[in-house]
Amino acid sequence: MSMAMNAAMKRLLILVAMVAGVAHAAEPLDDAALGEVAGQDGIGIGLHLVLNDASASNPVTDSRLMIGFNVEGRTNYIVVKNLRGTVDMLALGIGVHKQPDGSDYVGVDLPANVRFKDFGFESLSVQSDPFAPVTDSLGRVNINGNISMQGQLRLWAH
Repeated sequence: MSMAMNAAMKRLLILVAMVAGVAHAAEPLDDAALGEVAGQDGIGIGLHLVLNDASASNPVTDSRLMIGFNVEGRTNYIVVKNLRGTVDMLALGIGVHKQPDGSDYVGVDLPANVRFKDFGFESLSVQSDPFAPVTDSLGRVNINGNISMQGQLRLWAH
């Protein structure tokens, strides 16, 4: 066996021994001990969402989001035409917290900042044929701006 191969084999054996030692050191925790384990800040979720990029080089002409409802044997569709825009959200947080009585709850921290750029749709209609031209639009939406929020949505089990 060459010296390089021998050194590589020694490193591999040391790595395997270290991993085995770490795996062996872990002990299972009961519910009470697990409840005392503290983590960091939970999970933070940031979002950059681009729908139908409507730049000058890539115009949106006829994209549709269709939702069908069957009522008394007749199907009608809500048709959202040319949904587009950009949404940036920083940062939705999710974490486990303790109440004063010692019970746990899941806290969803509202995002500190949400930014909309050309977010909206060209028309909203209700029609029996989702692919037919839109003749009676219920309106259009175009949002540009920022929303700042603070607070927490709390969820707990009973």
